[in-house]
Amino acid sequence: MVSIHNYWLDGKTSKGIFYVRSRETQRCPICGSELTVEGSRSRGLLEENGEKKILKIRRLWCSRCSRIHHELPDIIVPYKRYSSETIENILSEKAEHTDSCPCELSTEKRIKLWFFLLKEYFESAMEATKALYDYDTEIVSMISLLLPFSNYRHFPAGWLKVLVRLLINSNRWLHTRFA
Repeated sequence: MVSIHNYWLDGKTSKGIFYVRSRETQRCPICGSELTVEGSRSRGLLEENGEKKILKIRRLWCSRCSRIHHELPDIIVPYKRYSSETIENILSEKAEHTDSCPCELSTEKRIKLWFFLLKEYFESAMEATKALYDYDTEIVSMISLLLPFSNYRHFPAGWLKVLVRLLINSNRWLHTRFA
């Protein structure tokens, strides 16, 4: 997976499909070589207002390490169906469960449990990433905004996008899907 920040949603079709295109040069998060487009796949996303979008995500291939990566915009949290803004509002408890929240109360509880169980890992991974990129002041300043995680409910808007982007691009996002 490669998380992108500078992208656009291109060409909404009559079926509500958006094509994700990056403005950045894509590099492999494992070996650093340039990635080539191998195809695309569909990805569903539920927005804060309950609207469902279908995103066409590009599949990128690394010729050096022979791995496939997916180009994810920062509005997506991997393996979650809700947008990062929705998940951030649930975690920050800005959106109490009302009719405006697109998910059920049990889903909100599962999202909070998911984050609670991974919070320590996220914090230690961010510390390691900070040490790894100590020469890059922009990355270090972004990480400094997110540490310590004990007060994540008071983080500025967009903190989950930064967290996901840094963890994915430093190859520290935990996943179990190996083929």
